[in-house]
Amino acid sequence: MWFFRSPDIVFGEDSLSFLNTLDSKNIAIITDKNILNSGLITKVEKNLPVDSKILVISDILPEPDYDNMLLHLNDIKNFEPDLFIGVGGGSSMDTAKILFALYERPDINIYDITPLVKLNLRKKSHLIAIPTTSGTGSECSWAAVVSEKNEYRKNELASPEILPDYAILDPEMVLSLPREQTVNTSVDAMTHAIESYVAKWANPYSDALAEKALELISNNILNALSNPKNVESRNNVHIGASMAGMSFSNSQIGLAHALGHSFGAVFKIAHGKTVGLFLPEVIRYNYKSSRTKYDKLNNIFPDNIRKESLDLTIENLFKKMGQPVKMGTLNINENVYHKNFDLLVELAENSTGIITNPEDIDRKGIETIFNKVHGD
Repeated sequence: MWFFRSPDIVFGEDSLSFLNTLDSKNIAIITDKNILNSGLITKVEKNLPVDSKILVISDILPEPDYDNMLLHLNDIKNFEPDLFIGVGGGSSMDTAKILFALYERPDINIYDITPLVKLNLRKKSHLIAIPTTSGTGSECSWAAVVSEKNEYRKNELASPEILPDYAILDPEMVLSLPREQTVNTSVDAMTHAIESYVAKWANPYSDALAEKALELISNNILNALSNPKNVESRNNVHIGASMAGMSFSNSQIGLAHALGHSFGAVFKIAHGKTVGLFLPEVIRYNYKSSRTKYDKLNNIFPDNIRKESLDLTIENLFKKMGQPVKMGTLNINENVYHKNFDLLVELAENSTGIITNPEDIDRKGIETIFNKVHGD
């Protein structure tokens, strides 16, 4: 028995106006300082009901740990929100999910947020996610990532009950997204789509979303990069990224994420950049078990990008985008890399992405892929 889970999705131009239809009085907005300073929170506030009270929490870190996420939990309890809105990238939206759950259930621990525990949320409030990047997929997933303080490890908390009630995909929120973040997040979205498509838990629903996500992103990302204010291209990439989020949320990720999480945690490099770094080599590794599906995906890419196999197509597109596929372009300190090699392998080996990757892999196989991407 399978379940397909998704929030209600409001998308397209002027999507933010949906907020004004809500019957919410006390609204907690969770974001970071960069989003606050960009003026995007003002756009959100202008669309809220005129008589609502607003609490803005704007100090969420790029990779928040438990303490950072819960720094303002008492402020939230005193404010008594009936609606949480996570605005930003994955960190802000994930933090909104955690705060929402712990406000609803002050008696539980953060690590009680698992698929095995019935939480009975939504007695006091609801949850909306508004992404300001096109890639993390957090607005459509029932997971939240929490970093371990003073450690390289990240914990993924998951429960169907922290899936947002609504995801609002307004292209206005990504028109000013800088090129670097546009590349990183769209690479993340494409990796979500490709990995979910061949994951061991893939299903007809996740497959359909992955295919459409790749079609929308691959046909629009280069124009979005060269013409960042083009609403149509931005909107298509934004919707595609959300579809990729729904796809992997309902089928899971794979080896590129396992390797990318490890590499990003040790060297503090953006998530999208690290998973994309390993994607072509992971595709090559998986080809023996996923050739039919990979070939089908390859045919989705536009003619001016497509090569004879998916791994080469991805490398070609990434080159045009400025996404690296070898470590040598990242200025990694060689001594630090070799000193941490065993840790990199261990972290990847312990990732949940290993479980759902279509091709089984052992420690030696992980070492081999690290070495190939390193250029050994």
